[in-house]
Order: sequence, then structure tokens, then C-alpha cells
Amino acid sequence: MGRNEEGKFNFVVGAIVENTKTGKILLIKRSSSSDYEPNVWSVITGRIKQFEDPETALKREVKEETGLKINIVKPLRVFHIFRGDKNADNETIGIIYWCKTKSEKVKFSNEHSDFKWCNPKEALTFVKHKGVKQDIKAFLKERGQ
Repeated sequence: MGRNEEGKFNFVVGAIVENTKTGKILLIKRSSSSDYEPNVWSVITGRIKQFEDPETALKREVKEETGLKINIVKPLRVFHIFRGDKNADNETIGIIYWCKTKSEKVKFSNEHSDFKWCNPKEALTFVKHKGVKQDIKAFLKERGQ
């Protein structure tokens, strides 16, 4: 595929999951064996399968990665990155959503090694990844903080 051809990219969804009882958000740590950014604290993200709509994919990914059931509030931001080298196979477009859950009980998958519920402002100081910081800032802005 040529460098300027249209139409080839990955599409991902992500979730800032807020606990409705505590107001805390969920961060998860990628496992050390992750093929992309191992050991990084992040929000929940995952690829959309062919023919799957974004909100169905989001609910599936959150359930697979944390065991949580969510209610989707709204999209927070759209991003564009390359997962590695700058080529069509690594080009990724994503949507981060604000989601809510009533549960704090997380059963993370083997894709992750740890999780943490924290105050969103605390999360900004804890997280090092630029994109995840942007996600949290978008969440705080939406909440008027």
C-alpha cells in the first residue's frame, strides 16, 4: 500500500471509568509482556473488531479487561497515533469515552499487571503517559474541574 493511500488504519476505543459512589477513576497497568508500552499506567483501551460499532466494542473491551459493566456517558476526545513506526499497519485512530460504573471490583486480564482507583487530579500526577494525561484532562474539563 502506498504511503498516501486512503483507508488503512487501526481503530481503538478507550474508557475513563468513573466509580459513581466514590468519584474515583480506574487506571490499569499494562503487563511487562505487552507488545505496546509495557508497564505503563493507562486507561482501558482496545481495538474495534471488523463490523463492530465503537460503543459495543467499548463495553466488550472494558468487560474483557476489567470484568466491569459500564454505562457510557459520552465521548471525551479523539486521538491519532502510530503504534511504533510511522506506517499504515501502525496508524491508529481512537475515541476516549467517559464511562460510569457502580462497582469497584476489578478482575483484570493477563494484559495487565495491576489496577488502581484514584482521584482524577491524583491520577494526573501519578500517570506519566502524555496521551493518558490528555484523556484525564478532558475528563476533568468535562466535569468542570
